[in-house]
Amino acid sequence: MRAVRFWLVAALALLGACASEYQTFEPPPLDFGDRPPLELAVERIAIDSVYRPTGPAPALPLHPEEATRALLEQRLRAVGGADRLQAIILDASVEEEALEIARGLRGLLTTEMEYRLNGSLKVRVDRIDPAGTVVGSVSTAVERSRGIPEGVGYAERQRIAYELVRDMVDDLDVGLVKNLRESFGALIRP
Repeated sequence: MRAVRFWLVAALALLGACASEYQTFEPPPLDFGDRPPLELAVERIAIDSVYRPTGPAPALPLHPEEATRALLEQRLRAVGGADRLQAIILDASVEEEALEIARGLRGLLTTEMEYRLNGSLKVRVDRIDPAGTVVGSVSTAVERSRGIPEGVGYAERQRIAYELVRDMVDDLDVGLVKNLRESFGALIRP
C-alpha cells in the first residue's frame, strides 16, 4: 500500500511539473489612456495598412499591426479643420531567429539565448489638402530585439514577445509625436 501511495504521489508531482510547463500568458489589455490624445486640426484621420508579412511569424500574444493600429486610433484625434491625415502602417513585423548555442560541457554549465525576436514598426502620416494633394509627410520607424533564453516555457516566451511589441509601440508613440510636432506643429492643438 505504501508503494502505491509513493507512485501515486510521484505521478501527481510529475503531472504537476508538466502542467506548469504549459501555462499560458494572459497579456494585459492594450490601453493608451494614460496619455492624452494628440488633437489635430484636421477634418478626419484615416488609418490604413499596406504591410504584408513576407514569411511565417512567431506566435505572438500581441500582434504588432493590431497594436500599431490601436495606438494610432487612441492617440490621434481629429478636432476639425480643412485638411485630413492618413496614417499608413508600412511595417509591423516580428521575426524569430534561431541562435547558435554552445554544446558539450560549456553548454551544460551556461544558459544562452536560443532565439532572438527582431521587430520593426514603420508608420507614415500624410497631410492631404481639400483638393486631395499630399502636402506633407512624416515617417517614424522603430526596431527592437529581444533574446529568448534556452529552456524557457511557452508562457515566458509569450511574455517576452508581448514586452517586445509593447516596447516597440511605446517607442513608436514617442517618435511619432515628436515628428508630428516638428512637421505638423501648426495642426496640433494645445
